[in-house]
Amino acid sequence: MQTQPQLGLRAGRVRDITYYLLLILSFFSIINYMLRELFGDIPLIGSLIPAWKEGLIFLLYLMFYLKSKAEGRIDWKGSRLHWLILFTFIATLLSAASNWIIKPYVLDISPTYHWVQVTATLPIVIDGLRTLLEATLYFLVLNALIDDEDTIKDMIHGMIVAATLVAAFGIFQKLAGWETPPSWTYSEVEKGIKIRVFSSIGNPNALGGFMVLITPIAIALTLWAKNWGQRILYGGASLIMLYCLILTYSRGAWLGFLAGMVIYTIITRNKWLALAGIAVLAAAAIFADTVVARLTLAFTPEYWQKASEGGRVEFWARALKIFSEYPVFGTGIGTVGDSVATRHGVPGATWIDNQYFKLLAETGIIGTLTYVAMVFTPVINGMKNVFFNKQRDTFLFALNAGIVAALCGMLVENFTAAIFEDLNVITHFWTLIALLYVSMRLQAQKAKA
Repeated sequence: MQTQPQLGLRAGRVRDITYYLLLILSFFSIINYMLRELFGDIPLIGSLIPAWKEGLIFLLYLMFYLKSKAEGRIDWKGSRLHWLILFTFIATLLSAASNWIIKPYVLDISPTYHWVQVTATLPIVIDGLRTLLEATLYFLVLNALIDDEDTIKDMIHGMIVAATLVAAFGIFQKLAGWETPPSWTYSEVEKGIKIRVFSSIGNPNALGGFMVLITPIAIALTLWAKNWGQRILYGGASLIMLYCLILTYSRGAWLGFLAGMVIYTIITRNKWLALAGIAVLAAAAIFADTVVARLTLAFTPEYWQKASEGGRVEFWARALKIFSEYPVFGTGIGTVGDSVATRHGVPGATWIDNQYFKLLAETGIIGTLTYVAMVFTPVINGMKNVFFNKQRDTFLFALNAGIVAALCGMLVENFTAAIFEDLNVITHFWTLIALLYVSMRLQAQKAKA
């Protein structure tokens, strides 16, 4: 007879509750959209909707407490990543303390460049910490809670189903001719692009980031599938998400996806996939003229002129200028750009469109280095696990390879936009990291058995 741990999270009263909470997390993108649409405009109730994710986190930690109480011990299954999360938190607090003590200035870009004094108020700091690190709470609790392969499979399948539905909605927007803001394209050049789909996510770049996180996993499982039924389901989901990814016309997402699949090809040593990728790129260059136009636009004088006058290039230069003035601790978390600074009306705040440059300006070299170490460590560990793994015909091997490709793609995309600011993206990012760590642990246990 199997013991309780061997049966996994689907056995036992507390484990049943935990299991269903994990399924809710897997369908996060759908549930979050439905709650906003159904209850967001209702007085009082609508104001409470954004807090549902904190409620989910609280319940997951409550389940971990009950599990630990039943087992008579608390086991976080600590790793180097746990320490890096703590160090990033401390470095972020130091950036805020530096602002309170030194009271630094940041550049205001309108109407002319000048320095403006800013204060990292307590609400700004709390919001900045929440936006930057709250999602790591998913990793900490999921890494400790999940202990069986069946639960991992169910969560991944839930994510693929949810992402496929989100992608299908985006494709529907294209077919229905929904309008998008003209500012999302350079109309003078990209006349063939009538719409950049945004689906339930609300923004094409964030939607592209969501597709970058889930599509490589569906592709990896398609290549692993043991029968035609599985191949059709995984492959069909992959194609729907790929088409939606194309329709976002997000260059950062395209480049992130390509980078992730290159890494996937290298760590799995799949020569046939490399040849297929080259063939697809060649076909796209011939038949997908709007895609080619969107990519090559980045090398045109018009794009660089606009990017240098109220665009990415100007904002990147601004962030680097601020970093040069405050290189150690920055000006304080939430004081320069992107969602937190703009939400709180910080003087001179705008979208930096580069997660790493923004952190350089706000948290300095110390905060940025700890953050980069934190988000790159799971990728490096995952790459080693896949590349040197001898059990290459298992679900967990395929899953780990897909997750590594997804994480790599996301890290690349954040060079061109602060995609980590999106709630759907960052929630799935850290959830996938947790599943990667649990999966690697299960593989190690099987190897020793």
